[in-house]
Amino acid sequence: MTGPRWIDFTGQAIFHTLVAALVVEALIRLWRVRQPEQRTGFRLLALGWPLLVVPALFLAFPGREAETFRDARALFAGRHWDDLAFLGVGLYGWWIGFMVAAGLGLFLLDLVPWLRARNARSPAWIAGAPMARPAEEALGQAAAALGIEKPPLAWVAEGPPVLFCTGTRQPTVVISRAAVELLDPAELAGALAHELAHLEKRDPTLSWALMGARALMWFNPGVQVLVRAIARDAERIADERAGNACRDRLALASGLLKLFRATEGRAPARTAGATPLSAALAEPIARARAHDIELRCRALMGPAPAPVPLARMRLAAAALGLGFLLFFVV
Repeated sequence: MTGPRWIDFTGQAIFHTLVAALVVEALIRLWRVRQPEQRTGFRLLALGWPLLVVPALFLAFPGREAETFRDARALFAGRHWDDLAFLGVGLYGWWIGFMVAAGLGLFLLDLVPWLRARNARSPAWIAGAPMARPAEEALGQAAAALGIEKPPLAWVAEGPPVLFCTGTRQPTVVISRAAVELLDPAELAGALAHELAHLEKRDPTLSWALMGARALMWFNPGVQVLVRAIARDAERIADERAGNACRDRLALASGLLKLFRATEGRAPARTAGATPLSAALAEPIARARAHDIELRCRALMGPAPAPVPLARMRLAAAALGLGFLLFFVV
């Protein structure tokens, strides 16, 4: 692509994502889509727009970039904003610059702490440790309840409460002595079932794919926000799967809350100094995490959300409507 086409592609990728995300979120609320799997489907539609549809429009319909199309057929043409200039730069350029800066900031806000955490020295994992027998038994019960094969368990003898799943080719559940001591048997079974639900859905692989999408669209703030929403949906999906399998949604909610309270106090320390705004953002980020845990626990304290009927037809209608609308936005 030439220079102006790169600018047009960047502007359309950002604007299309914002429109698609707003339309999708409006439809989720209008149609009362509460089941997290269905919410993920709608949000993946919005995420796929800048990754797949916008490049396809540029390759298959180059005539959309012509001045005649912008003037006669387009519903909205971003380059017309350049008729207004500030400090010698058109409003379209200022808007793209602001959005690119916002997208990069949101991307680095998660990328830098993630890189620091990966480079930090982690406690040693012990496979097949004799002292992990209670966790092994609970893991086997959770796997049986979910109807899946029990993955290997890695034991962390020291440090704070730790419980997570990892691995794409060799999935593993990691748990620490502190987590086993913190949770009662029902809470431990629910928390382990939650991690197994992540492995059942191949969420570790999905997380790498989503990080790749964020890196590819680092300039797009809409993509950064959508990926975060999809990650939250993945947690809700695992909550629902584990709660239904163990038939004790309250125990799972209690276990989530205990683990959050035991580990959240170290979150600001992990991100301190990661970016120039880390100190200022630590408190609002902590409040956002607490709010997210509160919403998850409230959802587990109620019945499982019912799916909306004809979800695939609604999703197809949303895709067709967005396609028709955004074809004429350049």
